[in-house]
Amino acid sequence: MTTEKQLVANQANALLSTGPKSREGKAIVSTNSMKHGIFTKDLIVSTTIGKENIDEYNEVLDNLKECLMPQNQMESLLVEKIAIDFWRLRRVIRYEAGSISSHLETIFKNFYTYGKKKNDELKKEISECQDYIEWIDAYVECLEKEKVDFIRPIWEGEDISSNITDDFGLIIQHLDSFSYQEKERVRYGLWNYDQLKEILEDNGYNEKKEITKKLLEVYEKEKQRIEKEIIELEQQIQVNSEADKLNTMLGAIPDEQQTEKALKYERSLQKSICQNLFLLKKLQGEF
Repeated sequence: MTTEKQLVANQANALLSTGPKSREGKAIVSTNSMKHGIFTKDLIVSTTIGKENIDEYNEVLDNLKECLMPQNQMESLLVEKIAIDFWRLRRVIRYEAGSISSHLETIFKNFYTYGKKKNDELKKEISECQDYIEWIDAYVECLEKEKVDFIRPIWEGEDISSNITDDFGLIIQHLDSFSYQEKERVRYGLWNYDQLKEILEDNGYNEKKEITKKLLEVYEKEKQRIEKEIIELEQQIQVNSEADKLNTMLGAIPDEQQTEKALKYERSLQKSICQNLFLLKKLQGEF
């Protein structure tokens, strides 16, 4: 507890203090009572959506005080008005960035809405096609060496396997003697191995050699079809990439009406900053 003797001594010492003598010291002391600014409470957004950090604003205000060195209440108010305009100007920049992001998101959603696949999906399909071609090459080699038999629904050998039922179906789909409806029945798996084998025998494919020769022809066409599909998928990836670039450029242009309002507000803030800065310097005797 402070004794009466100490209290008297403190009061005497206080009378000897004349406060800071330097311009910088006087500037700091003059704004001690305005550390957070009189407008801070209403300026800072405190709601969940768009919430702002009061410490960031105070940092802006303190930096401006240090730079502009206000020496009295009027000059301090002008510095705070400049800080407020800077803070609002930052909001405009965030608004513009948010508008562009929102616009971009809308564009990309519209672009990929109408059954178009994204590049990741296309690349996955290309990889699957390439795997299929590798399998065809390995299987064709087995066919050429006459290692494949067709006496059961599934053939296995040489570290690969083949669904003979599918092989029979492929042959039938390449025969001109079958109607479109019959080929569709094959494509949807409505006929089993025994039925397809019987159909092939009725069309002259009774021997292993005849079936092998036709399969080699069919898989050559199948490989060409897959290679063509890969080219088309790669072209689609290129189209998507070019479209994405275009969308990015278009997305950099926010809505015309909203942009005009934002630009007008931005210009008014810049003008206010300049006016208050000029008035402050005038009060400080620099103009």
